[in-house]
Amino acid sequence: MTIRPPAAGGVSNGNAHPASQRLLEQLERFTTRGDGQVAVGRRLLADHPDLPLFGFAISHSIEPEPGTPAHFLILRVGEHNTDAITAWAKALGAEPVIDGARHTLTAAIDGIGIWATATVPDDVYDVEQAVFTPTDADVTCSYRGLLVIELGEDGDLLFLGQPPLRDVLAATSAYYRDTCGQRLRPFEGHDLADSVARGWGRFVAYPTRSEWQLQTCSEDTPGAMPVTWMYAQDGDTQDLAAVVEHCPTCGRPSRGLAYDPVNGQRVHVCPSPTCRHQWPVADSPPPTSMKEHA
Repeated sequence: MTIRPPAAGGVSNGNAHPASQRLLEQLERFTTRGDGQVAVGRRLLADHPDLPLFGFAISHSIEPEPGTPAHFLILRVGEHNTDAITAWAKALGAEPVIDGARHTLTAAIDGIGIWATATVPDDVYDVEQAVFTPTDADVTCSYRGLLVIELGEDGDLLFLGQPPLRDVLAATSAYYRDTCGQRLRPFEGHDLADSVARGWGRFVAYPTRSEWQLQTCSEDTPGAMPVTWMYAQDGDTQDLAAVVEHCPTCGRPSRGLAYDPVNGQRVHVCPSPTCRHQWPVADSPPPTSMKEHA
């Protein structure tokens, strides 16, 4: 639930600005909630009418960590208003946490957590000083001595350095097998080697080291390092069985799995391009019949 209070004007213990009064009336409608966030929000408006505040958000933690609040009131102070974070922290007797360009307020009132964040804009932040060389702690995993980073949600991978192509393909295969339980195959008429691209980039700890950015650049850019992209979305994934089966037709070992396009049953797939035989997975439940739901 998000509430938008006025951008200007304030609230005092006496007369309230009309826009703020409407906000208070809106907050009143939530006083039946038993978690206390609305009452704390009303108290903040009354006690600190001159501090920047453009909205509230309410958050609940299902399984809070020991010693942390289960309910939070999030203060909207502006995406880049780090001065507001400092002002609110001082007013609430807390210290802002500064992590790179990210400034965060964490406090508590009557058992309700108070949280707010703002980020120094990149055009005024010293990005050059934020350039860094990734280590094991900054990447997703490592295979064959290569540092590997997951990119986005399409399964793309980024390798630090420009290792031999065979090492890139081997590490990609190991990543998909061990992390995803899948095999990455090229689409028909393509080769996975065609999905590998080389270049240069630099890693910038903005807004924070844990939320770094990769800037593509030329080799002579300060802080540039060689990188390799594996555009895995150009491939096709195949599920893998836990144990190896041998094709009953040609005898070739296989862990590849698929679904029968006719009845939807889980099947093994022979990896041989000249065979491609499919046979049912043992103990696989039969596909659901439409008649069962009639």
